[in-house]
Amino acid sequence: MSEELNASAVADYLCQHPDFFQDYPQLLDQLQVTHRQKGVLSLVEAKLQRQRDQLQRQQQELDTIHKMAEHNERMFFSLLPLQTRFSQAKRLPDGLTILQDWTTALGLQKGTLLLFRDSWVESEEIAAHNWLDRTAFEIIRLERFGLQRHYLGTLTHREKTLLLLPEDFPVGSVAVCLLGKRKSRHPYTAVLLFAAKDERHFHRHQETTFLQQLAEMVEQHLDHWLIEKI
Repeated sequence: MSEELNASAVADYLCQHPDFFQDYPQLLDQLQVTHRQKGVLSLVEAKLQRQRDQLQRQQQELDTIHKMAEHNERMFFSLLPLQTRFSQAKRLPDGLTILQDWTTALGLQKGTLLLFRDSWVESEEIAAHNWLDRTAFEIIRLERFGLQRHYLGTLTHREKTLLLLPEDFPVGSVAVCLLGKRKSRHPYTAVLLFAAKDERHFHRHQETTFLQQLAEMVEQHLDHWLIEKI
């Protein structure tokens, strides 16, 4: 206990007297600090190394921010041609093909729309695997979404089999977004789904602004491709 108190007292004294080593410069070379990579350093060397480490961390943070900015810029600009192609699509199957082509170009495994049966008038041109039962999905929504309209992360095998086809497996992680307008009879009428093979590709700490803008774009076109139940 006395050693802890003495160490604390020394630390407090040095903080209160920052010019202490001006009177005792020889201590700067005599006192030593152990560095994980550099070994034993003098106080002067330790301070310089600390500054170099801080500069390196700051540079790494700047590089990360720069890469994220470039990535976001590419993603946002990719929405422009996607919007144009969606506008040219007359039917939902055409829109789904466009969405999958865009998804593949981004290096993702799957991009699709799932429609709730109680929200849209069914059509023969819409494949069975694009329809979704609301009651079955509600279990996933309560477990994964909470109060949010999107979920990014991994799913259990049972959850994957509800949302994806057998040929889509293996699936590592997903980004799922609820679609629906305020005037709709239900709070959400469809699901926008993206899948990646890498479990780390989608995760809950990701920025979702881009996903939200993409969801809003798709919502605008659903009314042109489908007839909503009243």
